[in-house]
Amino acid sequence: MILSPDIFKVLETAPLFQGVPSKLFAHNISESNFRTLSAGQILLSPGEVNRAIYVIISGRLNIQLNPNDEPVAVLGNGECAGEMSVLGDAHDFTYVVAATDCELLVIEHDILWELIDISHQAAHNMLNVLSTRIRPDNSSMAENLEQHHGFASVAVVDELTGLYNRQWMEEKFGRHLNRDISNKKSSCIMLLGIDKFKEFSDKYGQLGSEQALRDTAHTMLACLRPDDQAGRFVGDQFAVFMTNTSLADGCIAAERLRTAVSGSMIVLPSGDALPPVTISSGVSMANPDDTLASLLARADEAFHEAVKSGGNCVKWYEADQTQSLATADTLANDSISAITDALASSDTDASENTALPPKPFMSLWSDAHANKNGNKSRV
Repeated sequence: MILSPDIFKVLETAPLFQGVPSKLFAHNISESNFRTLSAGQILLSPGEVNRAIYVIISGRLNIQLNPNDEPVAVLGNGECAGEMSVLGDAHDFTYVVAATDCELLVIEHDILWELIDISHQAAHNMLNVLSTRIRPDNSSMAENLEQHHGFASVAVVDELTGLYNRQWMEEKFGRHLNRDISNKKSSCIMLLGIDKFKEFSDKYGQLGSEQALRDTAHTMLACLRPDDQAGRFVGDQFAVFMTNTSLADGCIAAERLRTAVSGSMIVLPSGDALPPVTISSGVSMANPDDTLASLLARADEAFHEAVKSGGNCVKWYEADQTQSLATADTLANDSISAITDALASSDTDASENTALPPKPFMSLWSDAHANKNGNKSRV
């Protein structure tokens, strides 16, 4: 099978193949086939035996609890379905239905395992894809079991986005924070929100705004590590707890997510495309005496500073580490690696920079500011 340049472009950005040399995965999937689906056609059903993973080359797939239900998730170009079948006799618990006419790359398990055996990155990608599916599935199964036995279940998953809700976050984030403080590990919280969301909602309606929330949530899961915990905070705002993460790494993760969201089209279940949204993020690193409330408060301050700065940027708040950093104008011309080096050396350099005033808010500047200076920061 010969892969066209357009198909290569889709596969190179697919979560399953990100970071895997194109020559490597092209060789391994050369024996794979394509499959086309018409809108409304069912690809997979609960309990069905499946021996392949399906990567979307074009079109959209709906994930539905029942064939006639509204979709709980929508998959687009580069994303895959049927991955749960990799886990031995595991079956999908949902229906996978073509939302539009689709073209799929069918990768048999044997071919996928050959790629995983020779590529550490492919193995890492597969684990990451599975982790984003298993966590919501486990929550859904627990809820279904409670309902089956007649118990009043407390919802922990946001129905619209599939992320955990605020009630779950307040409990779990607090536990993770206390554990990291006890183990003397660094951790960060990121708060983020969609820029000018009300204007987007007024222009594209409820369907468009809900799809923007779903797509942003899905991008978060694709960009974050399996150990990171993400949830819908309130409205168009989300929160992420990043365990074992320095402030520098937290800011880099936030910038990577910002770039991914701003580069992703919003595609409705009908297949119609809406323009991308952008996000503003605030990051704060935990101190030994922090509570969840105090850590969230600092991240919230940084988030609102990002919004006031025009949006589409990342700002962080950590007063103890800012005295050794350069001014904001200098930072705008530095690479992410230079910022990371500055943060990493802040403790040793602080005594040499005592004359600098504290700057609790620092930022990774947006594309517009970076382009103005002729140097766009990347991670």
